[in-house]
Amino acid sequence: MNYRLSTILDRELHSSDTTKVIDITLADKVSRMVVLYEPLNGAEAEPAAHPAKCISKIELVDGSDVLYSLTGQEAQAADWYSNLREPGNLMCYLNGMTAEMVYNINFGRFLYDPLYNFDPKKFSNPQLKITIDIDGGGCTVASGYLTVQAHIFDQRAVEPVGFLMHKEIKDYAMGAGTHEYTDLPTDFTYRKLFIKSQKYAAGLEYSFGKIKLTEDNDRRIPINHTIFEVLKAIVSNSPKYQEMIITHGPGLANRYYYNTPCYWPIFTSTGWTSSATPQAVNAYEGDGGRFLCCNTTAGNNLSHLCQGYCPHGTVEIPFGLQDDPADWYDVAKIGNLKLDITAGSTMSSSESCQIFLQQLRSYAAA
Repeated sequence: MNYRLSTILDRELHSSDTTKVIDITLADKVSRMVVLYEPLNGAEAEPAAHPAKCISKIELVDGSDVLYSLTGQEAQAADWYSNLREPGNLMCYLNGMTAEMVYNINFGRFLYDPLYNFDPKKFSNPQLKITIDIDGGGCTVASGYLTVQAHIFDQRAVEPVGFLMHKEIKDYAMGAGTHEYTDLPTDFTYRKLFIKSQKYAAGLEYSFGKIKLTEDNDRRIPINHTIFEVLKAIVSNSPKYQEMIITHGPGLANRYYYNTPCYWPIFTSTGWTSSATPQAVNAYEGDGGRFLCCNTTAGNNLSHLCQGYCPHGTVEIPFGLQDDPADWYDVAKIGNLKLDITAGSTMSSSESCQIFLQQLRSYAAA
């Protein structure tokens, strides 16, 4: 076989907050690692948060060298913008059932990219660190199952020149209309820049004002656009994120649930039962990643088809033709690279913004 799915960690039960450290002992080159986490819902209740938050951080390190470091939500957003398709998530909030959250760690432009992939032999002691927040999301979750797999090159010999590295650069509290200046690294070529923020019941068009990227004190300004302009450019170039959400039927007591697309999500809702029971089902709001579910008949489970943009409140700024490494953003000759983000007028210190990158890391520099 040229390619194979290898198991790094068999399905393992966890019932407390922990950081699972896994030594990467694979000899084969890795195109993608797959972290699967299944939070088990407890008693029926309004969920704490999106189930993706049960994984608070995923890191791939080699000693003090950080090769990948994102939150669970950031990992899912980066994966979406790399592949433009939803992973095999199951958004289930029913008691006694697990949600199924997939976090793909992509090392290449596409699955089994022969040019860019992770070669464990290039590093001394690579380790995968997965931080679990047991009740970080889902409904009264007290345990969950962790599995880790890898898409590897088996009998196909490839000689990669590097891999795609992902890192969070900054996480800061916002303020109404304030500027946040961030000095960005100039060590590795940029393929993508991500900006993330979530405020429930508010679309991303209200989270930010303007995004400006400037080189060497405005000698050159590659990006200087309002968030509305950036969002419209994204909407016209990417498909909708689509997911099925299974919830309880709360009856006349309306209840909030969480969704992944945060910009203009639209819902189609119906009963998820074995018989045709007369009921009216509504799903409202959804901007920022939380929607209000209401129906007229308590006890009947519901299904909601959600479609929208900007998973987990993340905006992507791609650089160049994404399949052509020579066309990506080479920052090596820039003395100072600064990102200026203006917050929306309705934001406050209770909201936050995360900045993270997808960079090309050459093995010559590893």
